Amino acid sequence: MKEKVIKSGGKKNASYCSVRIRAMAKERAKALLLAANKKKTGRKVKFDELIELALGLVTDEHIRVLQERSLTNEDRFEELRQKYLETRGPISKEEWLGFAMSAEFAQFIAVHGTPLLSGISIVSSVA
Repeated sequence: MKEKVIKSGGKKNASYCSVRIRAMAKERAKALLLAANKKKTGRKVKFDELIELALGLVTDEHIRVLQERSLTNEDRFEELRQKYLETRGPISKEEWLGFAMSAEFAQFIAVHGTPLLSGISIVSSVA
């Protein structure tokens, strides 16, 4: 982020910076800003005021959702391996991969699986 300090006469120095956002997010923010400024009196609402208000509304649950969205399937698989290590003891990555292909893995997921993985059904065929 680039920061720029604006010096003005006797007022406090304001610090501004550039932030990159997707075009769709920019358009949504512009639309909200237009709606906020549709009024007959008062000064214009500034973009940074809108952003500050929106950021103040973010909850811990929103942060958790963002963290979940950022996980790859490989990350989720490693989380399951870590749960296995906590509950059943050491296992190599090679042994873990073999365990993941067994019918016992479905039972492990049913007990310890993440919400995303718990819906996966693994069918074991006996030959």
